[in-house]
Amino acid sequence: MSSSRQPGAAELSTPGSERGCNEWICARDLLRRPGSGGWGRWVALVGILIAVGASLYHIYIPFVGAYETFVLRPLHLMLIGLIGLIFFDLRGRRRDFLLPDWTWTIDAVIALALIAASLNAILDPTDFEERFAFYSFTQMDVWLGVSLVFIVVELSRRCIGLPIAILLLVVLAYGLWGGNSFSIFRHRPVDPTDLFLSLYMTTKGIFGSPIGVIATYVFLFIIFGAFIERSQTGMLIQRCGLALTGRSPGGPAKVAVVTSASFGSISGSALANVMATGAVTIPLMKRIGIKPHNAAGIEAAASSGGQLTPPIMGAVAFVMADITGIPYTDIIIAAALPALLFYVSLFVAIDLTARRDNMAGVPDEMMPKKGEILRLSHMILPLAALVGALVVGYSPMMAALIGLGVAILAAMLRRETRLSLTDIVHCLHTGARTTIIASVACAAAGIVVGVINETGLGLRLSSQLLTITGGHMFIALLLVMVTCVILGMGMPTVAAYIVTVAIGGPILVELGVPIIAAHMFVLYFAVLSLITPPVMIASFGAAALAEAKVAATGNAAVKYAGMAFVMPFIFVYNPELLIIGSEFGLVALAYTVATAIAGAVAFGVAVSGHPAKTVPERILYLGIAYCLVEPSNLLNLAGLLLAALHIGIRSVLAGRSGTFQMKKKEYEQ
Repeated sequence: MSSSRQPGAAELSTPGSERGCNEWICARDLLRRPGSGGWGRWVALVGILIAVGASLYHIYIPFVGAYETFVLRPLHLMLIGLIGLIFFDLRGRRRDFLLPDWTWTIDAVIALALIAASLNAILDPTDFEERFAFYSFTQMDVWLGVSLVFIVVELSRRCIGLPIAILLLVVLAYGLWGGNSFSIFRHRPVDPTDLFLSLYMTTKGIFGSPIGVIATYVFLFIIFGAFIERSQTGMLIQRCGLALTGRSPGGPAKVAVVTSASFGSISGSALANVMATGAVTIPLMKRIGIKPHNAAGIEAAASSGGQLTPPIMGAVAFVMADITGIPYTDIIIAAALPALLFYVSLFVAIDLTARRDNMAGVPDEMMPKKGEILRLSHMILPLAALVGALVVGYSPMMAALIGLGVAILAAMLRRETRLSLTDIVHCLHTGARTTIIASVACAAAGIVVGVINETGLGLRLSSQLLTITGGHMFIALLLVMVTCVILGMGMPTVAAYIVTVAIGGPILVELGVPIIAAHMFVLYFAVLSLITPPVMIASFGAAALAEAKVAATGNAAVKYAGMAFVMPFIFVYNPELLIIGSEFGLVALAYTVATAIAGAVAFGVAVSGHPAKTVPERILYLGIAYCLVEPSNLLNLAGLLLAALHIGIRSVLAGRSGTFQMKKKEYEQ
């Protein structure tokens, strides 16, 4: 469970508690009684101040446009790394600020090394970059570079989990000694000094595009998410979901789908989405009779799908636009239909399962009362402002700032949503705390990508996989899928996408897959690694909330998210489903969308087992789903005919069964 820790999601201790003290309580007590308590309270206050300062700095940056690479990125990593060291102890647990121990000395040394390594770049960024380019680096550069690499490994262990730290050590070992390995993994000898300095003093390592994306795009959206959550926008989304679907069969599960699709697109973390929405929806699902592992699986699947849902896509849309050069608007258009099909199939599977098992909706006493939605309706304005700003062409950073400003102003319209100065400071602190995992993961991703580039592994894998598969697309897709699922395990969405696309993207493009389809394929399986056994951190979180077995939860999540596993293969072979670049007219496009939605419905029938009850019937509906989703008129017609034939046969058999039962009753009477 170490990989499922989330900053900001920890429990709060009570004011007199001696263990597990929350930093806010420590800071409050210190400000009230400055002379009381130990120096651990001062550390808590310093951590809060650094977190608030980091958020304010990143809000300030878009106004002045200060995007100097070796200032913004090292400063971001330094601030977030210090927050991670302060709030997570050497054991990887939430720090208890009331009980200082000897490990704090180690943390202080690591913090000083982090500050020194970062300031070495920040104080003179031009000279810092040129020293490596002209091979005039100093011995101090070498020591600071080695220190920063292992600081990132240590932060990964503390804040994300031991598996990521082990992965980084294996990658570093491969870079240092992989020249003597076998087959495609053998590479030219790499000087250790060159390796560590390339990870430290270039944009191909720790300070590469992954950490740059977090520092420019993602951090602002996380702060925006903290503000709208504090101003009860999440409550508004939940109440709207209850009002729309709550009373229908299986209502709580449908509420999970609606809220996760809405909130998940903004959150940037499937696990954070599970913890935020699942705390409400999972108990409701269990209450109406859904088995715990199925309730957890539905929530995990729905939350993961939020990362694939426009317009934000967990901030991956902006990263993909930056890497591919494809306009942001084209990317969200391309992502729209696959995301719609995923949620249609999930929604239908839930609905049919609920009808089969005669499940009720949400109890009346838990439905939103008249006027409750209306009282929070003004909090839809921040989301509308954010989307509107993106659509009209504002940069993602300015769009996030506009949404943030509108959120603060809109919250002032009603007393129950109004933010006090303490609330605003808390949101800034929460934004920085929530960024820890994403930032550390992206720094770790920079190490992985840097070693891959330095050793040439990516190019060799591409050429060797093409040789191994003999150019057969399907086999290559399967291998890329497995690679993406393995590399994406345990990482936030942005980091998972960046790492996996560095290997999987070139392979698919080399096979002739359009670049948008190649990147969407990689993104889908990077996201699905969050629910795919064995790591499946989103499934772990959901299982904990539902008190369900982890293995059963993972299997349920994969089952309900089945459409997302199939969809990437379909749009690789038929990029027309991504709409961008297709030659469809308006009528043809509407027909394609309609048949694809019908295919998603058929897939939901296959998953639910209702009315297709037997295994052959389920397989039949999987075939029908493929025929309808595939943009081919002949296959569409075949799918429609098969569906009509099956429905007709079942109707006839049901009619005969009803007649037989009626005659049997007459005979018995």
